[in-house]
Amino acid sequence: MSQASVAGWLAVLDDLTYYELFGLTVDASADDVRSAFHAFCEIFHPDRYFGSPEADRIGVSTIFKRATEAYLVLSDAGLREHYDAQLRGAQGTRPQRISFSSRSRPPASRSPGPAKLEDSVRTPTARPFARRAEELIGAGDLRQAKLQLVMANHMDPQNEALETALKDLETRLAERR
Repeated sequence: MSQASVAGWLAVLDDLTYYELFGLTVDASADDVRSAFHAFCEIFHPDRYFGSPEADRIGVSTIFKRATEAYLVLSDAGLREHYDAQLRGAQGTRPQRISFSSRSRPPASRSPGPAKLEDSVRTPTARPFARRAEELIGAGDLRQAKLQLVMANHMDPQNEALETALKDLETRLAERR
C-alpha cells in the first residue's frame, strides 16, 4: 500500500461508520462481519508493514486500531445494538465511536494465565523461535529450547524477557549436569 493510499484512508477514517469501514450493510450477519474483518486484516495488519517508513506504519496502525474497535463493537450483539441506535439517532452527523479504555471494559471472565514468552517478543521474526522454545521447554528438551532462545535473542536484541528466559534455561541446564 502506498503512502497516498494510507493518507487517503486516514483522511476519511473519522467520517466512516464501522459498517462502511468494512464495506458492510447494517443487516450484515456475524459471519459477514468476521469475514470482512479478516479481509481487512489481510491488507492493514501492522505486521505486513514492518519494513515500511515510519509514517506508513503509524498510519496503518491507526487504521487497524479503528478496524479492531469496529470489529469488537459489531461482533458483540449488545454493543452493536447500542451502536446501531446511536447511528439511527445521529442522522447527518459524524458516526459515533465506542471507546474501549481500560476503565470502560468489563473485568475478564477468567484469569489470563501465565504470560507466553512469544507475547513479549517485539519483532515478528523472533516470535516463532520464542514459541518453539516454549514448546520444547514443555516437552523437556532444554538443549534445543536453548538454541531457539538464542535465535530469538538474536532476532530481538536487548529484550529483557528473552534474556531472562535464556538465563533461567541455562541455569536449569547447568543443574542437570
